[in-house]
Amino acid sequence: MEQEKEEAQAKVETLEAQLKEWGLDLEKFRAKTDKTKDKAKAELEREVAALRAKVNEAQKKLEELKKIGDAASGELKKGIENAWAELKKAFDSATAKFKC
Repeated sequence: MEQEKEEAQAKVETLEAQLKEWGLDLEKFRAKTDKTKDKAKAELEREVAALRAKVNEAQKKLEELKKIGDAASGELKKGIENAWAELKKAFDSATAKFKC
């Protein structure tokens, strides 16, 4: 039981670190949009806004998981894992677009 709690805490810490890293990436992306021309700038700004929304949603899910803790159902955990994978994919795509 104690080992499961420690593993869950380690997972939460890993996810929090990833969110922090993505937040920094978003700031880099935003800075790059400021240097971009009109049409491309609008597209990149939309991309950054969409990523920001996904990061905010992931943060909410992480907070929910932290509150529920051990009582979290497998379905909730799976939902969070799926959302995380989707967010990672979006960041990988954006990183390629922004060439960071």
